[in-house]
Amino acid sequence: MLLRVLPACILALSLTAAADEQLEFLEEQPSLAEAYTSEAGEAEADLPPPIEPTDPIDLEPQQPEELEGPEPWGRFRLLNTELEPNTKATLDWYSGHLAGGFDVATPVIVIHGSEPGPRVCITAAVHGDEVNGVEIARRVVSQLKPETLKGTVISVPVVNIDGLWRKDRYMSDRRDLNRAFPGHPQGTTAGRVAYSLFNSIIKHCDTLMDLHSGSMFRENNTQLRADLTIPEVSELAKQFGAIAVLSSIAPPGSLRGAATSAGIPTVVMEVGGPYTVDEAQVETGVKAIQSYLSSVNMLPRSFFWSSPQPVFYSSQWVRSKDGGILISQVDLGQRVRKGQLLGTIANPISDEIEEVFAPFDAEVLGRAQNQFVSAGYAIYNLGERRSIEDLEQEAELIKQQLAASSAEQMGVEQRKDSEETTPEDGQEQSTSSDTTDEPAQPVDSDSDATEEAATEPQPIPAERMPQPEDEDG
Repeated sequence: MLLRVLPACILALSLTAAADEQLEFLEEQPSLAEAYTSEAGEAEADLPPPIEPTDPIDLEPQQPEELEGPEPWGRFRLLNTELEPNTKATLDWYSGHLAGGFDVATPVIVIHGSEPGPRVCITAAVHGDEVNGVEIARRVVSQLKPETLKGTVISVPVVNIDGLWRKDRYMSDRRDLNRAFPGHPQGTTAGRVAYSLFNSIIKHCDTLMDLHSGSMFRENNTQLRADLTIPEVSELAKQFGAIAVLSSIAPPGSLRGAATSAGIPTVVMEVGGPYTVDEAQVETGVKAIQSYLSSVNMLPRSFFWSSPQPVFYSSQWVRSKDGGILISQVDLGQRVRKGQLLGTIANPISDEIEEVFAPFDAEVLGRAQNQFVSAGYAIYNLGERRSIEDLEQEAELIKQQLAASSAEQMGVEQRKDSEETTPEDGQEQSTSSDTTDEPAQPVDSDSDATEEAATEPQPIPAERMPQPEDEDG
């Protein structure tokens, strides 16, 4: 019996001793909560201080701030070519007028500046015998640098390249290109070239300078021709320095007239005569164009003249009475007095001498070169200094007289102001039978007629009306 109980007692004593040892071990170790608290405290000591609460964050997307000033200066596209800012390039314009499918590229020089500005166009040699403008355009463009230019300059130095090669004023079909604008794609040779130039290049311009020279062996002092009745053109003409400005209405079909009608203010610069290059006048023309570019802030420098303002003129042609050999006694730009000898015309058959005198105080704006002239040939273009206001009024009267003359030639009756004025509905015109307590006052017919004559503008004399020789080029 004892042998059976003894192993169980020994096992119980062993388990009791193991339990006591484990309890003593646990009592010596810190509790789980104390251990966690201690470890958390040590960890908090190593952490940075807590972040203080701030305003709630706006999660809506912010709009980019708008930059003040002009929009970024971008690319310029012309003749299927895109030009980056600060670029100078020579493009090809094909007028497509040569026979047999042949075509020759006409150079178009474009200077696209580094900063925003106007687009200014320069054309020359619309007439193939006028080479002064070609040299002016070349010199102006060669001195322009895109990095110092604001805006864009487009130059077509030889519009009528076919005529330039042949030393001929006209196109190959014997038509005047400067009477064909704005042209037509299915028109004459001149009309097709005009259409191509106008739509491919001119419509990209803000302003236009068309360079010409005298025709039919005549020569002009460097001058602008501008329609001063158009405010934008008048303002444009004031920007070229102390150059002569001649009040002139654009001829029908001219590049000047077509461009201005399309909203592109245009002036013509007349320089020298045909076939030759006049160095002094070319330099004046270059300086005048550079002055314009500077005045509209396209160039950084200024160009100084002895007088900063242009001089405005009306003009009149003096014609020969008889034919003969013309020998001039005055120079271009010279001031002449009334009655001063301008030149002589010697008849080679009868040996008679005709003397030509100035009909009024004037400046010689143009003259015929020494040559054989026929009776009625325009030999001197004399300019009379006028205020721009007077010239604007005179040009308006000229336009009215031209319109009346054209209407008369076409058999069209013009409406008068008196025909447009009618009494209002429901009102009767006053008559002598109207009742009144006051006696009628006597009418002084002579004084009324005098006042009416004084207020009514006088017609422009025939010699002051536009002449064929006044037309551009």
